[in-house]
Amino acid sequence: MRRKQPGALRTAQQRTPGRLFQPGRIHRLSLSADAAIRRVEHESDGYTVFPGATAAAPHRCHSFFGLPGRTLYPGLADCPCRGCSLDDVTLARDVLDDVLALLPPRPQAEPGRLVALIDRELFRRPLPDPRAPGHPWRREAWWRMRQ
Repeated sequence: MRRKQPGALRTAQQRTPGRLFQPGRIHRLSLSADAAIRRVEHESDGYTVFPGATAAAPHRCHSFFGLPGRTLYPGLADCPCRGCSLDDVTLARDVLDDVLALLPPRPQAEPGRLVALIDRELFRRPLPDPRAPGHPWRREAWWRMRQ
């Protein structure tokens, strides 16, 4: 009878699926923070947190900030499905907030710094929306009150 290779034994003992440890999916994050985010995405049953959402949200925010003009006006997404809804920069920021809330404290620091950069730019560029507090469908997050 043939023996199993040592690598095959270690692979069988691994608890986390290998797709969660693929490197370099989220820009500017270490592999451990990236793996923690992937684990949260795969284990979450929420509507806004799904596999790939955390990588798409900062990309959408940075493409929004790349638009010309001193002040920017976030628009609504054309399609309400959860993948297309990230076209709205406020929903993309909501996804980042939901992921940060689900992460354990230690891996939360790196994405927290990335979100702080996004917040600084979101606070600087869009104008305050005078209608924001009156809308019942809006959350009370400050980035929702900027338009």
